[in-house]
Amino acid sequence: MSVIVCKFGGTSTADAEMFKRIHAIIKEDPRRRYAVLSAPGKINGGEKVTDLLYAAWRTRSPEAAVGRFEAIARELGVNMDFRTSIERALKRSEAETVSRGEYLCAKLFSKWSGIPFADAAELIFFDEGGKIDRDRTLRAIREMSKRLERAVIPGFYGSGPGGEIVTFPRNGSDITGALLAAGVGASLYENWTDVPGLMTGDPAADPGAKLIDAIRCDELRRMPGNPRVLHPDSLDAVQAAGIPTRIRCTMTPELPGTLVY
Repeated sequence: MSVIVCKFGGTSTADAEMFKRIHAIIKEDPRRRYAVLSAPGKINGGEKVTDLLYAAWRTRSPEAAVGRFEAIARELGVNMDFRTSIERALKRSEAETVSRGEYLCAKLFSKWSGIPFADAAELIFFDEGGKIDRDRTLRAIREMSKRLERAVIPGFYGSGPGGEIVTFPRNGSDITGALLAAGVGASLYENWTDVPGLMTGDPAADPGAKLIDAIRCDELRRMPGNPRVLHPDSLDAVQAAGIPTRIRCTMTPELPGTLVY
């Protein structure tokens, strides 16, 4: 059976109802065997969990971030300790602190859904210069896929040479997903977000903007304004492996989205 790797952005993990949408999407197609999750995004005009964790690092107070996770867990009927993980990270580094958004999101989803958890710290590796150690990373992902037929994986971070947590730039969970897709030899990388796909222009400024059905990687890289729907660095891993990316919307999963090839 071919394999699909799915990455779900912060709008897709923002609350318990979105967790349920993700689960339904995964269950709808048995080829969707690996899911990469971002930290929960904004709800009701509030802040993203990642921003709450940056604030926690500055103030040494994890209350707001813990509260967001506890609210999701309560609605899902899951009992889980979020505070200990964040407080432990606060004693170590800013990178580890902000990475707990993805870590705890994936942990919570795993506990609720029953899909095994695989820590990105054991799969994604950075070298001393802060660049991805691609050979070691892809090898670790392949080994993980032999142990786990399905898994939920946190995005945004990995391990440095000394085992310390290292993070990607913001929105870097796209890169995690692309590396997972390359490592497991996926037939498709699905990037689930809050828009129906790539558009010919900004719909807010251009009422005539239309959905792009398909686009080549090189065309996407040259698009004016460098669309923020997909992190540009995520194209490297899947393009090298010959894996297409499909951008889709979690709120309207019946729509085909945009294929990037």
